[in-house]
Amino acid sequence: MRMKLNSLFFIFACVFCQNLHAEDIDLYVNYEVAEDEKLRVLLVFDTSNSMAFSIETGKVCRSEGKLALCPEGSRLEVAQEAMIKLINDNSDIEFGLMRLIKGTGGFVIHGIGTSHKKIKNTIRNWDVTSLQAGTPLVETITEAWRYLTGDEISYANLVDPVERDTSIEQSGKYISPFKQYSGDPIRCDNSVNIILMTDGEPYWDVDQDDYIKRLYKSIYGTEPEAVAKSHLPSMATIFHGKKNENRDIYPETSVVDGANVYTIGFGKGLVKKAGDILQATADNGGGKYIFAESPEELSDAFDYIVDNIRKVNSTFSSPAVASNNSDKLSHRDAVYFPMFLPSNDARWRGNLKKLKVSSGVVVDANLNSALDNDGAILSTAKTYWQSNSNLIADGGSVEIGGVNAYLAEQSSIPNKGRKVITNLSGGRMLNFTVYRVIFHYVNRFKAAVDFKADPDEVFDLINWSRGLDVDDEDQDGSTDDSRHDIFGDVLHSKPVTIDYGYNDVRILIGTNAGYLHMFRDRNDVLSESWAFMPAELYSIIKPLRDKKLHTKVYGVDGPITVYFDDKNEDGIVNNDDRVWAFFGLRRGGSSYYGLDITNPNSPSLMWGGPLKSGDGKFLELAQTWSKPQITFINLKGYEDRPLLVFGAGYDTNKDNSISIDSKGRGLYIVDAETGKQVWALTNSEGGFKGQHSIASDIHLLDSDYDGYTDRLYASDTGGGIWRVDLATNNKKNWTHFQLAKLGNNNRRFFYEPYVSRTLFSKVTETTLDDETTYSRIDTPFDAVLIGSGDRTDPLNLKVADKLYMIRDVNTLTRSFEEDEIPDLIWQSDLMNVNSDPFAKVTDSLEDFVELEADLAEKDGWFYNLGWGEKATSKATVLGGVAYFTTYKPDTSSSSDLECSIAEGQGYLYAFHLHYGTKVYDWLRTPTAAELPDTPTMYVEDGDVYIFPLPNKDPNCTENCEKIAAKVVNGPTPSVDENGNVQLYDEEPLKLEVHQSYIYKQERNDNSL
Repeated sequence: MRMKLNSLFFIFACVFCQNLHAEDIDLYVNYEVAEDEKLRVLLVFDTSNSMAFSIETGKVCRSEGKLALCPEGSRLEVAQEAMIKLINDNSDIEFGLMRLIKGTGGFVIHGIGTSHKKIKNTIRNWDVTSLQAGTPLVETITEAWRYLTGDEISYANLVDPVERDTSIEQSGKYISPFKQYSGDPIRCDNSVNIILMTDGEPYWDVDQDDYIKRLYKSIYGTEPEAVAKSHLPSMATIFHGKKNENRDIYPETSVVDGANVYTIGFGKGLVKKAGDILQATADNGGGKYIFAESPEELSDAFDYIVDNIRKVNSTFSSPAVASNNSDKLSHRDAVYFPMFLPSNDARWRGNLKKLKVSSGVVVDANLNSALDNDGAILSTAKTYWQSNSNLIADGGSVEIGGVNAYLAEQSSIPNKGRKVITNLSGGRMLNFTVYRVIFHYVNRFKAAVDFKADPDEVFDLINWSRGLDVDDEDQDGSTDDSRHDIFGDVLHSKPVTIDYGYNDVRILIGTNAGYLHMFRDRNDVLSESWAFMPAELYSIIKPLRDKKLHTKVYGVDGPITVYFDDKNEDGIVNNDDRVWAFFGLRRGGSSYYGLDITNPNSPSLMWGGPLKSGDGKFLELAQTWSKPQITFINLKGYEDRPLLVFGAGYDTNKDNSISIDSKGRGLYIVDAETGKQVWALTNSEGGFKGQHSIASDIHLLDSDYDGYTDRLYASDTGGGIWRVDLATNNKKNWTHFQLAKLGNNNRRFFYEPYVSRTLFSKVTETTLDDETTYSRIDTPFDAVLIGSGDRTDPLNLKVADKLYMIRDVNTLTRSFEEDEIPDLIWQSDLMNVNSDPFAKVTDSLEDFVELEADLAEKDGWFYNLGWGEKATSKATVLGGVAYFTTYKPDTSSSSDLECSIAEGQGYLYAFHLHYGTKVYDWLRTPTAAELPDTPTMYVEDGDVYIFPLPNKDPNCTENCEKIAAKVVNGPTPSVDENGNVQLYDEEPLKLEVHQSYIYKQERNDNSL
């Protein structure tokens, strides 16, 4: 028996496409949006007399009794310089310009979209004679309202036409910047952002109060409340709308056109009342208020506001959503959250953050609750690993905090002290530096071939990838400091922890910047051990650096497996212990890598290099999606050797076709230490009979409980399920056959078949002399559960996917001769449970038994999902209940989705394993996560609950955020005193803490 006795401690915390080829990133970014769309900003420049005042003292200056610009520097001059800089720094924004009129109102000097040169010349030419008495801000903003809504011209009529922009006027009315003409492309950003800069409170500014009151009342039914007697905040509400209101200020178009109002209070001596008005205006206008006292602060205020405008508008101009990778990791009391922030270019930002579990609650570094009801990190949370003792609230932001902030702060990067390694020379690890790379290639011209770049770029590409800001992206004048986005996005990779003992916890994680990272987390202090870039990924550096548009690049994007050979079982890596890590690249390539990380600070490459597609005996290897799983097999010569089992991969032929594949057809078994192929079951090496690639993980089964895997189950991208029997210690006796064929109408399997060993009460109907009798016998079977769905095309609405439970009644592992292979299971051999037939007959035992007999004639059951809905993970069985998760995309038309990310809904299904009927009040419940992961259990005070979390029901009053696990009765149905069949126990599942036996292969896979 190859079992080991271990104490199992389990702690669980809850959280939360298609590009140029099909891929699941469609869930996060829309590449169909035009990149030439520009943000629109209307600048309102305060040209009141007080702008001549001193920037240093706030006092007035005069010359010969007349107002003069103060010689030490005036507010006007500082504002001119700051606004011109703003325009120079933002060539991709369409600006417009307004100014005040003496004593009353304001007007548009330049409409939105005027050339930057004209606007800057106007601002630059203002002098003291351009300033006038009064600060009619409210009246000026009402003129801006008339301009944006295409209303009648008002205050602009008070100035000479040569002083205003008459190109935006027609027949006494403004031409709204929202107006659409025939042939105009549809804009995704349908907003105008107003930036109002002033050095004082509104003055001589009440002429429009009645107009505002009437306008406000016509919209909201009540009169507005003034702030410090000013209706500037009321106008901001009219522009932007109230909270949760989708305000449309120009209904003539088919889209919602809106406006946001930002305010800047500028100069010494700004009275509190003015600040209150400007703050309320920004609050009501959906913008920000900034007070700036110095020239530097004013320039920073403009930059901050524009940065904020870009972030707010990014959901329109570059549709993307920041996301926590749902594959978080718990280790002891720590919870690690991988993250990514999509972009319309190749460079997606990523991060990894740490929280902790305290008394069953996930908390931040201040021990405050850190997750919201949906399991997402609160914006107020202060995660661990921050270098400053004055913690900031980084929350779920990808851009601040976490390992990315740590890397950006490291002096080792500009000093070339960061340990970045690569595999240039066979199995040797070398430092990834310019010197080493050029030494290997002899010159930069040869290196440029693998980097797919110009030879003159190679040096900078290497340094950029190592973390240097070679392009001065932060515009601080230095190209020798660190970049702010070194850590790449973590899209499909999962973090894995290894405890080396003595509180030395290491974290392995892959990113699409092309690296496998190892970090050390000791006493809540983070350090980077090393970062490894496979040489085959050099070509992704250039598109990452260049931010190539409409492109997603992939690096180390596959799952990671760790094998810890703890020979003395003391839980510490010492003496002759061994620690190995294995990973594939998923979309990043067709290779598997093995690293010896026994010394966590000095990894070495195993096998003399990666297992690569087309190399030697791995001719079928396609993109390496399948997790390389560690196991032991009772094979002669390998009884005590850890082996890797993985599918042959994903053939990208399936991105755009439903035809048969030419690669990835089958699976491999490999010696984990040497990389030697132990067995191949593929078309070209082993006689595999399948025609479709196997991208999923392989299910490992120990059918006789001797500690050795003796059976495998695999699913393919053509909708097939395969069974492999490793019947004896001789490979010649290993056989395989197709268990089920369910791939009609383009149904595909991307997830591991889940196998649950169970038995059912098989009912047989016998009719003799017109008398029907039923017999019942408890029959063992292996329940194979799987859901179909094309992971590469999550928004597809044209495929009718399904959830399956298939009974494999051949529970003994054996060699099958050709004439002994069981009949292939088709969908017609399964019972359709969409109508929930068993739930309809629980009030009649006779009818129930009759239906049981019908089910016994079938090979299981299936459930039809709605159009477009698809499985998102492997299934799970707990307490006799089969749990599945699915995702259903939004069914809006493509035109509705043109300017947005396609939203959808995740669901959790729960079926009685044997009968396919519901065991809760619901069969399907929405989940908090849009793309839910594999159903799992978590325990609180002995009670067992199911993850993923449900969508919180506002009408719920008890246990609203939890799903208690249930237990089915059986295998023989229970009947209550009223003759009703009881399918499940009314008491929820409980879990007692006790010693648990765990198979060796599980003990050594720390990623489980």
